[in-house]
Amino acid sequence: NCATGAACVVGDTGPGGGLVYYVNNAGFTCGPTLTATCNYLEVAPSGWNTGADPIKLWAVVAHKASDIATIENHLSAYNNASGIGLGYKNSLAIVGQGNDTTTAAGAARAHDGGSQSDWYLPTTAELNLLCQWARNVAQSVITRCTGGTLNTGTGASGSFSTGGYWSSSELVGTRGWYQLFNNGVQDANLKYITYYVRPVRAFG
Repeated sequence: NCATGAACVVGDTGPGGGLVYYVNNAGFTCGPTLTATCNYLEVAPSGWNTGADPIKLWAVVAHKASDIATIENHLSAYNNASGIGLGYKNSLAIVGQGNDTTTAAGAARAHDGGSQSDWYLPTTAELNLLCQWARNVAQSVITRCTGGTLNTGTGASGSFSTGGYWSSSELVGTRGWYQLFNNGVQDANLKYITYYVRPVRAFG
């Protein structure tokens, strides 16, 4: 089955014990250096943090205004295919800056569901696809999440909050991108503001 290496479809249980929420049969670049090829995105299950999704900072106070050179800044939400699979690289850079498990990327990277060590904070593109899955609307990388009803369809067990979820994408040095799951709006806010966290991972 999907969890043990067979082909996956949206809604399958993945190798990390989460749910597959995006399938790309053509493949996309992934991994810490974007040198691997993946076909799937898996989201950690509800309760991954032994309860509701935690609320975290984007960066600790010492780095709340520090630009991360290896994360490209985007003045608008980067809903682009090249953003799929990029979250792992982004999250490593955020944690490498000195951001611990009190931050969104640090908490996502610390997750080890399914004994997998490659969980991360999604990019705006990956988070937007997750919002579309959670709201049970057709997925489109380039279209902002809108319509549908939260926590329905194959995403019914997601138990997502209606609030904002952090992405691993930057607007500028002081601000990171987040997305509201009640209406799909994407915006950026100061890195010391708190939003929800849900880890994802790319595989196979």
